[in-house]
Amino acid sequence: MKAWCILAGLALICPMLIAGCTGLQAPTGGSGAETQTSATQAPVAPTLPAVLIVDPPFDGGILSGTVTVSVQVTGFALVPPGGPNRPGAGHLVYYRDVTPKTAPGETALTPQGTCNISSATSYTWEGIAPGTHTFAVQLVNADDTPLDPPAIDAVDVTAVSPDMIQAQ
Repeated sequence: MKAWCILAGLALICPMLIAGCTGLQAPTGGSGAETQTSATQAPVAPTLPAVLIVDPPFDGGILSGTVTVSVQVTGFALVPPGGPNRPGAGHLVYYRDVTPKTAPGETALTPQGTCNISSATSYTWEGIAPGTHTFAVQLVNADDTPLDPPAIDAVDVTAVSPDMIQAQ
């Protein structure tokens, strides 16, 4: 039976090859098409919510002043802050130069000026001084508590003054 599956796989992909073709039978004649019987498929694991900073790049050089952090979110619906907690939905907290709080059931917010709540996939920070900075983003519930497990991404960047670039 496995030999038939391998040969048939030359003409079409046999998804049960890894499972030993237990759910397929050899053709009984006629059209040559296979018959699927009680194929057992492995359950698909649910996608965990994730956030990825796509800009600025990790260890990238940026100009001081304004810095826009852009993210990509998967497995999670972004909704405006507030309202009741709903599984798979919430908003983002953008962080600057602080460690995101991740304790379950506690606020993910850090001191004023170090974080911003948003349902947008980008946020622009103003007044970024020259030097090394860490920008982070976390997916949170409607009540600003972290997901369990937390979904966070962070990048370290070096901001340089436009004057330093022109002087070279």
